[in-house]
Amino acid sequence: MRGLCLAALLGLCAAAGHAADPAPPKSAVLPGTDVDLKTEDGWPIKAKYSQTGTANMTLILLHGNGERKELWIRLARALDKEGYGYLALDLRGHGESAVGPDGQSAPWRKFKATKTENDYEGMTRDIAAAVSWLVAQGVSEQTIGLIGTDLGGSVGLKYAAVHPKVPLMVMLSPGTHYEEVLTVNAIRAYKNRPILMIYSDADRGSARDTPLLYAFAKMATGEKNATQIMVPKLPGIRLPQSTAVIKQIVSWLANPVAPEAPAGSTVPVEGQSISSGSADDSLSPGADEAPAEEPAPMRPVPQDQ
Repeated sequence: MRGLCLAALLGLCAAAGHAADPAPPKSAVLPGTDVDLKTEDGWPIKAKYSQTGTANMTLILLHGNGERKELWIRLARALDKEGYGYLALDLRGHGESAVGPDGQSAPWRKFKATKTENDYEGMTRDIAAAVSWLVAQGVSEQTIGLIGTDLGGSVGLKYAAVHPKVPLMVMLSPGTHYEEVLTVNAIRAYKNRPILMIYSDADRGSARDTPLLYAFAKMATGEKNATQIMVPKLPGIRLPQSTAVIKQIVSWLANPVAPEAPAGSTVPVEGQSISSGSADDSLSPGADEAPAEEPAPMRPVPQDQ
C-alpha cells in the first residue's frame, strides 16, 4: 500500500512538473523559397532563395561549423529590404543537408579534418552547386557574391580564389585554418576584387588571424579593395545577428571600393571599429564596462549611405 501511494505521489509530482515546463520555442523560419541542390559529388543540399530586387546582386550565405542557414535570418531580412537577393545554404553535414550521397546520415561531427583528408574542403562544391543553380535561374555569375562566417567564410574564400567571376566577398570572424581549411594562399590568389573582413577582439583566434589575412588582402587586391572592421567585446558567434554589423555589411555592399582621398588631405582613412551592437539587439557594452582597446589600423566603410 505504501509503495502504491509513493508511486502515485511521484506520478502527480512528475505531472505537475511537466505542466510547469514552458512550451518549446517555435523554430525560426528563414524567409524564401525552398531549394534542393545536388553537388558534383552527390550531396543533396537544402537552401532558401529570395530573388534579387533593385540592387541586382545575389549573395550566397555560408554559415559556420555546427550552424545552419537560419543563422542568417536577420541579415537576410536586411538584404531583402535593400533589394538584394540571397541563397542561404545548409552546408553538407549541417541542418537539413546532413544526409550523404549514399542516403545515410552524415552529420558534420563525423567529418574528418586532417592535412591529408578533409571532408570540409568538399563544401566548396556546395557553393559550386549553388552558383550553377542561380545561373540556371538567369542570374549572372558576375553578380553572385559570397558572405560567410568562420568556416563558411574560409570555404567561400577558397571557392572565390579559383572563380574570378565572384565579384566580392564578406568574411565574418575570418581564420587561417578553421578545420584545416587553409586560407593564406587563397587570400593571395583573391585579386582585384573587394573583400570585407569583420572580427571581434573577443574572439581570440580570429583577432589573431584577421590582421594577417588583411595584410595579404591589401597586397593581393590593393588597399582600396580591402576593408577590415573590428567589433569590440562581441563574441564572434553573435556577429551575424548584430544590428551594427548588419548595417556595416549593407553599407559596404553599396560601396565596396574605398573612395580616393582628396588631394592634399591629411585626414587618415585607415582605421575603424564599430560599437558591438545597438539597443534593439542588447549588445551594447554597459556603462560600467571598460572602454574597448584602440583598434589596429583599418580602412573605414563609407558612411554616407
